Amino acid sequence: MKIRFIVPFVICIVMMIGTASSVWGSTAAPSIHSFFVSSSYYEQLNQLDETANSLYEAAFTNNRQAGYLKVQQLQRMVEGDLKYAAGKREGWLSITKDASSIQKKLASGQVSSGWMQEAARIKLAVDALVRPEHALWLQYETIMMEDLSLTEKAWKRQTGDAAAAARATMNKLQEHAERIEPVINLLYGSRHGAELKERIRYTNLLLESNTAGAANKSMVNQSLKAVKESIMRLYDQSLQAAAMPAAAPIASANPISWALLLGTVISAVLAYSGWRKYKLNPYGIKPLP
Repeated sequence: MKIRFIVPFVICIVMMIGTASSVWGSTAAPSIHSFFVSSSYYEQLNQLDETANSLYEAAFTNNRQAGYLKVQQLQRMVEGDLKYAAGKREGWLSITKDASSIQKKLASGQVSSGWMQEAARIKLAVDALVRPEHALWLQYETIMMEDLSLTEKAWKRQTGDAAAAARATMNKLQEHAERIEPVINLLYGSRHGAELKERIRYTNLLLESNTAGAANKSMVNQSLKAVKESIMRLYDQSLQAAAMPAAAPIASANPISWALLLGTVISAVLAYSGWRKYKLNPYGIKPLP
């Protein structure tokens, strides 16, 4: 008769242990994994930041040997797991493309000015990941607004070279917009900066046409206004508040723990019921003599 409660009791104990193991395993393991992933992510990101800064300094001082060494180190870091922890795929592709361009230019013997632009783009992109709230690329909003203001002033000149002067200042705006392109791709994807790029291209086409008609002047004015609005949208504060991807696994439900818990409850009820019956009749039903 003891088997009535002993077997369910043993099953209850086994399932209780399984439930505890399942719950502890599902909570402790991800936290440990998250700790190591996060630690590795920030360590690699800081190393990438140091390498990007060294690469830019090498370009600024025309240190070709140091530049070639640093660009190789940067390429190895970018090809690792860091690109899966944060940032958009388009941004990492932009960094990879710029690094390959630097390597080719150094191999071909170009001077430092030939790869300064790519080194600056990489530095700005990595800096935006390391210190997003105080990133250097945020200062380019003021710089591009000043470029646009100079373009508008040049376009309003009463001389005959207004279009050429405006086109020259638009070149500076385009250069600055291209410099922060990897940052935009890394933080928000390539579509976010496509509008500004297209607005600048269209404005340049209008200025190059250099038509003296009133209709063209109106089109240029409207296009310059659209460029200004695109810059403002590019630096929209609501986009700056967007959180960076976390380097931690997403929590999910564990159906096994629930099944074991339900089995534990059922086994406990059966064991208690069997124990009550055993206490009432410990020796079972005796046959009549």
